[in-house]
Amino acid sequence: MIIKARYIVPIDGPVIENGAVSFENERVTGVGPSHRRTERTSVDYGDAVICPGFVNAHTHLELSLLAGKVPPGPDFIDWLHRLLAARRNELTTEQVTAAAMRTGIEQSLAAGTTCVGDITTAPERTRPILAESPLSGISYGEVIAIGNLRGRLTERLEACMSLPFDSQRLRAGISPHAPYTVEPHALRACAQRAQQFNMPLCIHLLESDDERQFTRQAGGRFAQFLRDIGVWDDAVPMSDCEPVELALRTGVLGPSTVIAHANYVTASDMQGIARSGATVAYCPRTHHAFGHPPHRVRALLGLGINVCLGTDSLASNPTLSILDEMRFVRHHDRDLSSDQILRMGTINGARGLGLTDETGSITLGKRADLVVVPLETAAGAPDWESILETSAQPLAVYGGGEMVLPSQQVRRQ
Repeated sequence: MIIKARYIVPIDGPVIENGAVSFENERVTGVGPSHRRTERTSVDYGDAVICPGFVNAHTHLELSLLAGKVPPGPDFIDWLHRLLAARRNELTTEQVTAAAMRTGIEQSLAAGTTCVGDITTAPERTRPILAESPLSGISYGEVIAIGNLRGRLTERLEACMSLPFDSQRLRAGISPHAPYTVEPHALRACAQRAQQFNMPLCIHLLESDDERQFTRQAGGRFAQFLRDIGVWDDAVPMSDCEPVELALRTGVLGPSTVIAHANYVTASDMQGIARSGATVAYCPRTHHAFGHPPHRVRALLGLGINVCLGTDSLASNPTLSILDEMRFVRHHDRDLSSDQILRMGTINGARGLGLTDETGSITLGKRADLVVVPLETAAGAPDWESILETSAQPLAVYGGGEMVLPSQQVRRQ
């Protein structure tokens, strides 16, 4: 198969005008200038841009049926209460969870996402569905172990390990949820298990500034939150340190770790993250919806920290589109270049998930994960960067060489 377009943006090399990408048996076999000879198996997308498939490094696909039911507000902990109530009321059966996963997968693929870092509370239910899809990535089993739930640690770790399918596209990972839901000994156990079995980690860290008082004093609003939901007991320990320092001490932060959000990082926090080699998954529209202060994405990048993009879930975001996230960043932060933004939505995410050998760029031998975005021409000649300025949606999406989003606007040769 050969696909052609006005621009190819390989990520690992210069933009190619009037280019083509060839692929066979799921893998890219060529990328370069288009040859004019007629190819029976070629598709010419004309005025469009071919990019690597987008990488959503932080999402919760199992919450996809909660769209619009728990709108974000200025009080994050109040939103958590509403989210838990919605989960109890809406996500009640295995069939509902399966429907939510399929909805999330379909929306992701339609938006050009071909790789995900998905958090799941029910790996035994969600992983087989994810494995059957064209998506690649990591399925992080979530661990909550605090107060009267600390006895579930072994059970949750075993659930994280289970991979009830044979898939070359999907790996299992571990997600100790957050410093306010996982006690230090459990954080350490997650880190040790991940190291023992070479598994990636993901942790929600400094999503809210209230985490600081909790880790320093085992108090504050998160302590009250745990009391309110009936989890707190008097044996919950005080860490007497900042959240990032706690994650470092327990071994959770390292080169194979994705930090979700990092909304309230200080200079000291960022130095610690930089030393660890961890990746930060910035979720721009969710961040904005909660009214958090401006994200320190440029400072993180300036320290050499790998920053990628996530959508979080449909419980906090109107779409599961990384293209929409990139456009939001482009509109709100003109100091970031188009190249930086596109890398955050592709190769940086692949790097955070440990999948740069497989995806994130259009490179010989990598999976043929490709997205075709049409150019909407304004005055003057179109340029590939204009895909970040318009609202055009993908014409076609290929996952491992399989067309998962057909286009009605192509010219077959």
